Amino acid sequence: MTGVLGHLGPRLLALALLIAIPVRAGAQPMPLQPPEAPDSTPLPPLHAAPHANAPPPEMVERTLTIDAGNGRIVALRAPAANVFAADPKVAQVRPASPTSLFIFGVAPGRTTVAALDTAGHAIAQYEVVVQPSAYGADAASAALARLFPGRGLRTEIMGKTLILEGDVATPDEAAQAQSVAQAYLPPGDTLENRLNVAASVQVGLKVRITEMTRAVVREIGVNWQELGDIGRFSTTLATTAALSSPPFTPGILTGAYNSRGFNIDGLIDALAQDNLVRTLAEPNLTARSGESASFLVGGEYPIPIAQAFGQTTVQFQQYGVQLSFVPTVLSSGRISLHVRPEVSELTNQGAVQLTTGNNSIAVPALLVRRADTTIELGSGQSFAIAGLLQDQTNQLDNSVLGLGEIPILGALFRSENFQRNETELVIIVTPYIVRPVDNPAALHTPSEGYRVPNDIERILLMRQMGKTTPTVAAHVPGDAGFIVQ
Repeated sequence: MTGVLGHLGPRLLALALLIAIPVRAGAQPMPLQPPEAPDSTPLPPLHAAPHANAPPPEMVERTLTIDAGNGRIVALRAPAANVFAADPKVAQVRPASPTSLFIFGVAPGRTTVAALDTAGHAIAQYEVVVQPSAYGADAASAALARLFPGRGLRTEIMGKTLILEGDVATPDEAAQAQSVAQAYLPPGDTLENRLNVAASVQVGLKVRITEMTRAVVREIGVNWQELGDIGRFSTTLATTAALSSPPFTPGILTGAYNSRGFNIDGLIDALAQDNLVRTLAEPNLTARSGESASFLVGGEYPIPIAQAFGQTTVQFQQYGVQLSFVPTVLSSGRISLHVRPEVSELTNQGAVQLTTGNNSIAVPALLVRRADTTIELGSGQSFAIAGLLQDQTNQLDNSVLGLGEIPILGALFRSENFQRNETELVIIVTPYIVRPVDNPAALHTPSEGYRVPNDIERILLMRQMGKTTPTVAAHVPGDAGFIVQ
């Protein structure tokens, strides 16, 4: 009995408790069935694949503009399983999280970046435009705005070119702004200057090249080199022509003595030469500030050049009066001038002989006066940029060994040649800030007033031009300009 009660004890106790609890009026009886067990179906994981019958997410299409070297993070509407870029050389893509991407611009260009989910549906597609980095242009624009306030200077990147735009007052400001923009130019890019200068300044350059050359030659004595063998006392002229009809040479006296079949012939040099040469060249040239200009009055002479297989080509060398310069007008009104004047002429001194087949070609040499320098001066000021002072003396004595050293009588067996060359060269430059004139009649030419002479003027009066009324040059007020007087 005790075992049965021990077995039924908990159940009887529960039944007794239910009977002992009073029931409130109106209360609903509680069911005696046990409650239903909860649903044991496990929850899907956080990033599980969508149901096969679920609709695909809506695809996002956008256009992204990224600077080269920069990147952007874009958010996705659904987790991405695969991402790719059509051209990795233009843009690259990396997953930042299951629902975000990081797109990096590599080089300027255009490409497509797409993202797919696990079912292969496209959830996003971006048209990525990678443009050149604007850092250099932005930094240059900021520097220009700080250094040139109120000018509105700016820079812009277009491909591989940095464009400089704006308005400046003087060419000096334009040069300074270009230097600032050049400092921010990316490697491999070029700078295009589109600055507008408020006033276009032009510079006229006058160059004077003056040279004085004096050559003095003195020859005196007996020239025994023109005689025969003196050692055996057999003296004859080196030429077979008679003394009465020699090929006369200035400064040379010839004579002969004949006695009983014994002849003595001699040449006596007594030459004096004074040669004075004056060279003057005044080239004039005009150019805009910051631009180069060149000028040539002369010609070109051919130089044969040997090639392979016995062929010969011809290269031409310029000579004459040449001038090239680059002026830059500074903000203070002064002019920075890079000038290169040159005067050259053909000469036989130093010429060479070239043999081509059976022909001999003489190639002349050039006598050159040239200067190349950069100076700074004001409008109308002059500067001697180059000069040369040269004094060269050469004395040559020819004498018969032993006899020429005898005092007094030795002069009969001695010949002296004395040469002295003096050269003085000066190059002077004078720049002007010039402006064109409105009246063409104010500009004069060298041919004004010329008239062909008639027969009476040419033959009887020996005139090379007819008599005309002299032209009076008009006076143009203001700074120097294109006026030839």
